[in-house]
Order: sequence, then structure tokens, then C-alpha cells
Amino acid sequence: MKVNMEQVYTSVACNRTTEIADWNAEGLICFGASHSVVIYNTAERTKDPLTVLSHHKSLVNSVKWLRKPDGTCTELLSCSADKTAAVWTLENGQWTVTSTLVGHADGVTCIHGVYDDEELLVYTGSIDSTVKVWERRNGVTALKQTIPLHSGLCLTLHAHILPTHKAILFCALDDHKIHVYTGEEYHKVHTLAGHEDWVRGLDVLDVDDSTIILASASQDTYIRLWRLQKHVEQAPSKGIRVEQKVFSVYDEQWTVKLEAVLAGHEGWVYGVQWQPCGIGESNKKPIYRLLSSSLDKTLIIWEPESSPQKGEGEGAWVERVRVGEVGGNGLGFYGSRFGPGDKFLGHGYNGSFHIWEFNQETSQWQPSVVCGGHFSAVEDVRWEPRHGRYIMSVSADQTTRVHAPWNNQYGSQWHELSRPQVHGYDLASLALVNSTTFVSAAEEKVIRVFRAPHNFVHNFKNIVGDVIEQDGKGPEGASVPSLGLSNKAVFIGDDEQNDADDDNDGYFVPVDMTEPPTEETLMQNTLWPEVQKLYGHGYEVFALDASADGTLVASACKATTAEHAAVLLWETKTWQQTQKLISHQLTVTQLAFSPDSHQLLSVSRDRRWTLYQREEGSNSFAIAASTDKTNGVHSRIIWCCAWSFDGKAFGTGSREGKVCIWSKSNPTETSLKDYGILGKPLDTNTSVTALAFAPKRERNSLFIATGFETGVIRLYRFDNDGWELLKELDRSTAHHLTVKRLSFKPTEEDKMLLASCGSDHLVRIYSVSVV
Repeated sequence: MKVNMEQVYTSVACNRTTEIADWNAEGLICFGASHSVVIYNTAERTKDPLTVLSHHKSLVNSVKWLRKPDGTCTELLSCSADKTAAVWTLENGQWTVTSTLVGHADGVTCIHGVYDDEELLVYTGSIDSTVKVWERRNGVTALKQTIPLHSGLCLTLHAHILPTHKAILFCALDDHKIHVYTGEEYHKVHTLAGHEDWVRGLDVLDVDDSTIILASASQDTYIRLWRLQKHVEQAPSKGIRVEQKVFSVYDEQWTVKLEAVLAGHEGWVYGVQWQPCGIGESNKKPIYRLLSSSLDKTLIIWEPESSPQKGEGEGAWVERVRVGEVGGNGLGFYGSRFGPGDKFLGHGYNGSFHIWEFNQETSQWQPSVVCGGHFSAVEDVRWEPRHGRYIMSVSADQTTRVHAPWNNQYGSQWHELSRPQVHGYDLASLALVNSTTFVSAAEEKVIRVFRAPHNFVHNFKNIVGDVIEQDGKGPEGASVPSLGLSNKAVFIGDDEQNDADDDNDGYFVPVDMTEPPTEETLMQNTLWPEVQKLYGHGYEVFALDASADGTLVASACKATTAEHAAVLLWETKTWQQTQKLISHQLTVTQLAFSPDSHQLLSVSRDRRWTLYQREEGSNSFAIAASTDKTNGVHSRIIWCCAWSFDGKAFGTGSREGKVCIWSKSNPTETSLKDYGILGKPLDTNTSVTALAFAPKRERNSLFIATGFETGVIRLYRFDNDGWELLKELDRSTAHHLTVKRLSFKPTEEDKMLLASCGSDHLVRIYSVSVV
């Protein structure tokens, strides 16, 4: 038997650092997401445009393309808090690490690389107060020089090959100054002083064979342009002259003077980039453009005005384009990059991408559809019940997100369509009651119930092409009062509600969408109204599940006593607590209703599972079976559980690496009663953190997806002959940190869809076919 698994969807946001994304002329964006490097093909409109590369052991701090003199990019750089940097090379269509740069004593915070003829020079800055220079010759990369930074921490650096084919290095340190290093042994030759706060962005532009311009962006809200050129003796002048400093570069005299100070941002300026050469008509004098990004929620493109005395592009620097976010809870931009053609990118505090493209017809800059995702660990992911038309995920980034396929003229591609909940606590669990209602749990004692507004149902039909049934029209949307955590319903046409109250930041505005929304729209206009709060737990709610018939919700919280480890049952018509099920001694880690809604399974940190049976004709449950120290099989925490699609068996997975399948068997006098283990346990020797049964059976076999603490996902077949491994997705194709949840699309089709989420911020969907 053969199993094929194909990646359908990947959702993730970039890390919250300044130089975490870069864009090349081929339309590929590289960025760091958790411990991984991601390649985003912006030209891909049908398949999954993201490729996740796993190598680093800690958070990725910076990613940069290596641009060859002809503008092509077949290599990139990454650096990480794991004290290393890496050179990635595209070989036979695959990105592989061809050099690992090891030598820093602490995390590597910034990186830059340049080609010197055919050789490569890489510069890395670290928290250990050094900058290291690496040289690759004849395919071998070695440490060339270590530059001690007596002044302190290197915040960012930029290297450049001068017209004389010699390297010059600019380092922005925590003394607010830019230090210039040249020579074979990289001696400091000059210091550029002027900024009054940390410099966070640097970029260099070639003007001619004897002149370069350095742009520096600072947390003092200003951008400074420094003109460096070969020194030419000039006759003394009686007029006012800009002060010039002379210093030696490779036995040549160079001068530096302050060309301009650009004041337009109102917050810290984190990113600055010159528009790459080669854009525009070659027979004209190039127009220099500079892109900057700031925490004031704006991006600005700067351009020199025409001067009557000096000619076109030689006057004062002015704003040509200003774009950004309006409202919402974003905290501005951490970086920005020019893209191919008339496009540019900004990445924000929430790890979101924003791409603007120039529309020739309207002569306006318009936002484009981009990929997105969570920027912290994804704790849970669930399919829409019955039909599986969308998935919903919750994360420690305090958001709940809806992902669905966008069906357009090019085909079908998954995107984030809605953000029902933007919370103030890290979210932990999720349960969908029906197509339009879900409950979520966070690091609080309250369970919150949400219902889809009319605007979501309307836009879902426009984008996906599928109709979600809704009981009555209900509210149009929702908004969040300032200083509040509850989404407040908004009814269009209700004068009392329609007036934008003073307590609403970013009031909801109905949006008619035919394509996936932008980040601003997601944060402000795709919330779902909160319809109920459920109180009853003494500590933070940790696990949730809803019955397949939509009548019940089960919940459990963090606990160290039997009283607090009780499972609470809620009836969904009135949202009243109907029962308190006491069995476990410690936190219940996962809950699962059987497909027929007649049984409820709980697993716990106390190494036990308990099965509750629904009493005939009521919503009450009683303990039908449980494990104890004598028959439990599991010797460590049971992290996960799942039911087979027909409800005849269930599985449990634990920290010591065992997966057990349980079913009805001969009655016993033990706590198992009518239940027993099927066959032998699967022993993986790796902590099992997620389980899911495929919605089909072939030749009396069960197909079981297992997720591990290592990030690996495996698909097994289980039958009377035991366990058979059918497919393994390693860290490079699955997750590079703990798999938190696996979930199969509930409909039985030739190609099954498996959703997964993990601590690495990723939500993924795989197409699974059994041959």
C-alpha cells in the first residue's frame, strides 16, 4: 500500500524583527518564521506559494538574498539566536544549506553578504559584541576576520564593494553612531555621528565610479543620507560649504558629508532601502528612490525633486508616496522592501505582510492579496463540522483565524478569510459547534461563544463560492470597545448601534469582498460577535470539544486537584452548565466526543483516560470505563486522544511515545469494564502530541495520523496484523517544533485533507491519497 501526501496550504507570519524579510527580482520573498526560513513565491496563484526550510535550532533573526552582479539570486543568508548563520543555495530546484557559519559565542542578530568577483564575503553581527567576516573561496567557507566591537552591540550592518573592488563595512552600534571599517584586516577608518538614537537600518547606493550614498534609519525618527566619494582638492571658497570629513580607504583619500536629513516619520524608523538598479528605462538618467518603514504605521517612498539649477532628480528630497495602516491594533512596520516592477512590501508588528502595487489605470497604489498567518505557537486547529469548507485555528498570538480556499480564475488557493477573535489573552483551545458557532478558551477562566455575522457569510460565498446556512440574518459584524475583550455585535440600520460610540476603536464597516482581505480589514472588519460567556472553571481553561450533533460542549481547565480537574458539560441551546464529571486528578489535556455524540473521552496528565457514556434520552453522562495504574499501559502524561470515524475505537498517545487503540472487548472486573486494548501498543520512543483517524477504512484497516514533539508527522495503518508505517513527513516537510493538533476533513473523499498546527507558528494542510 502506498500513500501520497502533497502540501496544499501553509500559513505562517514572519518573526517580529527588523531585517527578517527580503524580496528579489524574481518575485521571491524570503523571511524568517519561528526557527525556519520560508520562501514565498508571489507569482504562484494556484498551488501553495510557501516553501518552509528547516535548519536553525532557535529563532531566526535575519534573512537576506545574495544578489549577484547580474541581479539574479540563487543563494540567501540566514542568522539565528542559535549562535549560527547559514548560506542557502538553490541546487536542482531544492534549497540546501551549503555553509554553516559557527563561531559566535551568542545569538547572531544581523547578517549581510556581497560577491567580490566570484568569491563570497559574509558579515555577521552578534550579541557577543563582535562582527565576524567569512570568506568563501573555491567552495570552502572559512572565518577570515573577527572585529571586536569595543563600543558594544552591533544593531545592523551593511557591506559594499567599492568601484575599486574593495569591501567597505558599515556597522551601526548602540552608541548611536555608524562605524566604518576597511582594509584587509578591517580597521576602523571613520565614525559617522549625527543620529540621537539607535540606527536600525542601512543601505548603500552606487552613484558613479567614485561616489556612493549611505542611507541610515534611526529610532530618532530621522533618515540621514551620507555622500561618500573620492577626495578631490578644491580651491577655497568664501561661501557656505557643507562640512566634509576626509579619511583613508585602501590608501585613497575619501570624503564624507551629510547630504540630507529626511524628516517625515513620527515614530522609530526601522527599515530603509534604495530601489534596486535596473528598474526603469536604461537610456535615461536613473531616478533614485528610497523606501522607509516606521512604527508610526507608515511606509514612505522618497525621491529628489527637480532642481532648476542642477536638473531632474537633483533637488531636495520629498515624499512621493505614503501608505500604511489606519486603525486596528497593529504597532507599525518593522521593515520594508522593494519588489519587482511597481511593487513594495512592508512587514508589521504582528508578522503580517502588506504589498502595494501601482495601478496604471487609476494611478493609485493599491494593496494586494498576500499570504499570512499566526506569529506565535498555534495551539489548535479544527475543520468546519460535517462539510469541512474551512478550518479555524487559535494561537498564543491571541487571535482566532478562519482559513478557506479562494476560488478564482486561476484555480484554488487557500487564504485567511476572517479573524473572528482578536483577544487579550493567549488562546489555548477551540471547538466548533456548527458552521457558524464556535467556542474558544484562553489563559482565563472564561469560555467565550461566538457566532458568525452576516458580513462573513456574505463574503464567504463571494470568495469561496459556497453558501453557509445561517439562522436569521443576525448582526452585520462586530467591533471591540477600547479597554475591552468582548466583541460587540453591530447591527446595520439600528440607529442606536450604528452611531460610532466613543468607546469603539476602529468601528466596524461592512466590506463587500471578492478576494481575501488585507491585514487591516482582517483586524478591524472580520470579527465575530461574542454571544455568551461561560463561567464555572477555577483556573485557565485548557481543553474544549463539541459534540457532533451540536448540542453539547465539554470543557476542562488546568488543575492539581480532582475538583478542578472535573469536565464541565454545557448545553448549547441555553448555554447552561448541565453536568460536572469528576474522574481525573490533574489537568485534562484533551477531550473528544464520539462521532455519534453518545460518548465523551478525556485524557489527562494523571496518565489515565476516562470514557463517559451518554444516558439514554438525556444529556447526562456517566463513567463507562477508565484506566488505573494496573491497566493504563501509558506510564507518562497522555497528551492526545481521537475517535475512529465510525466510533468503534479510539486512540491515545502519550509522552513516553506509546500509541494505543482501545475498543469494546470482553467484560472484566477492572476499571476498564467492557473495554480493552486492541493489539499491541505502537512504541515510537518519541513524545506523541497529536492523533487523528482518517475518515475511511480499507480492508478492515484504520489509518491514523500521529504528530510528535519533534515536529514529525507519520501516517500508520492499523489492523489485526499490527502497525504499518505508510508515510513519514520529517521536520523539513511537517513541523520543526511540537505538533499540537492533527485533524482530518470530516468528509470522505478519494483525496483526504489533513490539517496540522504546531509550536512553530505553522498551520498546514496536506492532501492524502492511499493507492
